[in-house]
Amino acid sequence: MELLSTGNMENENRILALDIGEKRVGTAISDPLGYTAQPGPTLERKPEEQFWRKLEELLATWSVRCAVVGLPIGLGGQKTSPSYIAVMEFLRQAQQKWPEIEWKTWDERLTTTQAIQILSAAPGKKRRDKSLRDQIAAQLILDSYLRSPKGRSGV
Repeated sequence: MELLSTGNMENENRILALDIGEKRVGTAISDPLGYTAQPGPTLERKPEEQFWRKLEELLATWSVRCAVVGLPIGLGGQKTSPSYIAVMEFLRQAQQKWPEIEWKTWDERLTTTQAIQILSAAPGKKRRDKSLRDQIAAQLILDSYLRSPKGRSGV
């Protein structure tokens, strides 16, 4: 998927959502006013240096002011899984690299399950496209955030 064009709104600030996985990171971006969430590209985690460079390009291209990172909390509220720890480490690194961006976490419980359900209605190969699944999961995270009181407050 190509980067979404910023058109004539290059100075508009957007909200980016990230669905962090071991192999891939799904992205979604808000419209400039923060009302809607559109899927963005899926970034490969390896090689790591290339991943960080591509993420930096997205942050700059979309003039991101706030990034919402899906937090894999267990159904019972557990915050001890290896994926939770990995996301917290990602967040630490991202905050160090881009302190000017407001980094937030957002409960992502069941977003991947919802994305799989959405894709089950898709034709053919799209049903099994993990990259597309990650994009949809990020879009669901961002949509949930934008519809919340925190998201409606502007950041």
